[in-house]
Amino acid sequence: MTAADSSAVLARDLVKEYHLYPTPGSRVLEWLTRRPRHRVFRALSNVTFEQARGEGLAVIGENGAGKSTLLKLLAGVTQPSAGSLEVKGRTAAILELGAGFHPDFTGRQNIRLTAALLGLTDQEIRERESEIVAWSELGEFIDRPVREYSSGMAVRLGFSIATQVDPEVLIVDEALSVGDGYFQKKSMDRMVAFVEGGGTLLFCSHALYLVSAFCTRAMWLRNGEIAALGRTGDVVREYERFLVAKQKASETRQGPAARPSPVAERPGTGALGRIVSVSQLDGAGETPIYEPWAPFRLEVTFESADPGLGFHVGALIHAEDDTVLSALGSRVCGHAALTGRRRYRIVMDVPNLPYQKGLYHLSVLLLDERALHVYDQRQVRRAFGVVGHHWDPGPFGIGQRFLDLSAEDETRGD
Repeated sequence: MTAADSSAVLARDLVKEYHLYPTPGSRVLEWLTRRPRHRVFRALSNVTFEQARGEGLAVIGENGAGKSTLLKLLAGVTQPSAGSLEVKGRTAAILELGAGFHPDFTGRQNIRLTAALLGLTDQEIRERESEIVAWSELGEFIDRPVREYSSGMAVRLGFSIATQVDPEVLIVDEALSVGDGYFQKKSMDRMVAFVEGGGTLLFCSHALYLVSAFCTRAMWLRNGEIAALGRTGDVVREYERFLVAKQKASETRQGPAARPSPVAERPGTGALGRIVSVSQLDGAGETPIYEPWAPFRLEVTFESADPGLGFHVGALIHAEDDTVLSALGSRVCGHAALTGRRRYRIVMDVPNLPYQKGLYHLSVLLLDERALHVYDQRQVRRAFGVVGHHWDPGPFGIGQRFLDLSAEDETRGD
């Protein structure tokens, strides 16, 4: 099998340009006068990549970087202005809310229409319709016009269709940010199963920890061009460094401003699991102060709505600029998911805190059994500090020893 045969997506020098007109009538005037009245906006420029079958590829970047434009090209919603693109196999996409649905058709009618457009036969549609309806959990609304649906209901219907028609390539553009926590988790589990079953996934999200779980490779788009392409961890780190540098430059120009923690991109609802309390066992006061290399123990109490649910508990320690320095928790330690109770009390124990000085923030997360979906979270700004007794150029200690061997050398010389 050649490399081309093993690829699900082949893109070469993709360019996408849009003509922007100052007024609605300018398009007509341009056609009548044959004189240009538009300006050209290049949303994508010279995008080249290859994606293997069965691979998860994350597409990350700032708003306006070209992510949605690229996914629309891959889904066949629009065509490139230049370059070549080949997507092999049945492709299903979840793009803008309600994209591809006829607003006056019922949910059931849209199921049949969308499935037919994806190439399913009448027999296949009849066989899968009941599964799609059941998975969407729309109840009696399945026979109501889609224009009456909320954004969350539209996502339920779109995701149900896209994942039940046996696609070989699945494209998801940030759709899971809409909807309740229960359906978000259900959808994540379905995407994990899709990739584990050999499906090809293109996933766009601002939740960097989430794309790291789904995807082995990542593409960072910046101003319509590929800024980095490679292993997810490497690309995400490079993108995070860029965001930190950009924020620092902004603060230099405008002064410091409050910033959300990176984990706040996908807040949990707390409906299925809820953090009750977070406390530090070895510190006292509103902002406990520790000595370098002191023990640090974080106690978390949480409740479960269902004893059958599995949980992981984690915490991120952030520097003052919100850079993540360390991750603690059950998944990090290789501990199995916690299950079987309605109330839990756990302790994350760090025998020797490696920080030498500074103030630090905490993000405490209550996660599902795969450590993907956030059930609940607690942000603690200026959670603790570490006092420095002498000047050190960095925040970390490395547990060093200093050995003076000059006396031994003199003895050997004698």
